Amino acid sequence: MVKSKLSKLALVAAGGAVALATAAGPAFAEPPAPSADLGRQSIEAPRAGAEMRNPEMAPESMDVRHHTYRGQVIARTGLNVRSKPNTHSKVLATLPYGKIVHIECKVNSQNIDGNPRWYKLDRKHHHHDGWVSARYVENIGPAPHFCRR
Repeated sequence: MVKSKLSKLALVAAGGAVALATAAGPAFAEPPAPSADLGRQSIEAPRAGAEMRNPEMAPESMDVRHHTYRGQVIARTGLNVRSKPNTHSKVLATLPYGKIVHIECKVNSQNIDGNPRWYKLDRKHHHHDGWVSARYVENIGPAPHFCRR
């Protein structure tokens, strides 16, 4: 019986610690950077501005010389690189789990598990103009900008 009461007490204490950490988390988060375009709401990371003029200000996840972003493959079985941003296009290659990818930009296209974003891989790093579903890439640093048409 003592073990049962002790187990219950430990479970309650652990639950309280999780609740406290969850509630306190937003209080310690950094405030969003001010946007030059005050009329438009944005859920994306701010685009590089000062970072391009002063490379020392750039996050280490963004390659300032080539204007690329980075991410890591989180698909356990690997991630198909495709010729177009959809699952019906030709598979050019498969990237292994954990691979760091260099991203040029993003587009909205075919929805994959609730995520419509597709990332265009940077040709300088991947030797082809391929596309990967953003659903299976975890951004390292700021999210890529939308591709220019």
